Amino acid sequence: MSVELVAAFAGDRDLTEADRARVRLHREERGDLLYSDLLYSVTRHHFDPSPARALWQQILSHKSALSDRLGRNVGIAVATLDYLSNITGELQTTTLTSEGYVAEIESLAMRDGMTGLFNHTTCHELLDLELRNHQRYGTGLCVLLLDIDDFKSINDQGGHQAGDRVLVEVAAALVEEARSCDVCCRIGGDEFLVIMRFTNQPSDASKLAERVRTRAARIACNGHRVAVSIGVAACDHRPTTSRALFEEADRALRKAKSNGKNRVTLGDGRSSQPATRGRAARPVRPSS
Repeated sequence: MSVELVAAFAGDRDLTEADRARVRLHREERGDLLYSDLLYSVTRHHFDPSPARALWQQILSHKSALSDRLGRNVGIAVATLDYLSNITGELQTTTLTSEGYVAEIESLAMRDGMTGLFNHTTCHELLDLELRNHQRYGTGLCVLLLDIDDFKSINDQGGHQAGDRVLVEVAAALVEEARSCDVCCRIGGDEFLVIMRFTNQPSDASKLAERVRTRAARIACNGHRVAVSIGVAACDHRPTTSRALFEEADRALRKAKSNGKNRVTLGDGRSSQPATRGRAARPVRPSS
């Protein structure tokens, strides 16, 4: 969790809708560890979840009291360090952490451990950021939402090791085919999202999606070729939200699934037919 988001959560500034969504998602994913994460973001020290929640409330009260006493808002970082150093004594000395170590820790928090792509939380933060850039500066923005067809069958037939290998290889295919300015993410399970910056053209996004689909088809597992379905959404100059853009891509992905899988579908429902035909049949699950 970024220090900026912690500061907003603590009341240093108003929470935006995007902030609330990120906090809600973080709470859902981390549960009682949310308060440990809040304190770690400020102090770089670990606190157990149960006392961390009570400690966070105490720090907020201390922050309010300091602000009233000084006649100005005292930031959460200052209030936290003051409370833990001078009131509770839990931080006896100031810990200096190298920038390289901090960068490594932050990178681990932002990345999916298996594939090395950006994780679910970071993906939505970056998507929200790119949408704001698009709305403010007119930069282009498209998204590709992808999942692996019949992924459950891969796990059922080859075990989770086979499934993990396919996930890693699909992630590598995304990185190889995407442009250097694109952002590749694994948002959970067998779902991936690519944030295409600096383009509003659905045709450009569709071309990248087709390259990814073709590249993924080279991956073999249990004697069969892997197939992926991809939904594409383009952000033009209409006012919109990152959630709306994501949902448009999700609808396109579901349309690709319902039309037979192994294809690219644009947000308006147009479909790119699969280039490969006549390949060996695989067990098919209803949807993925």
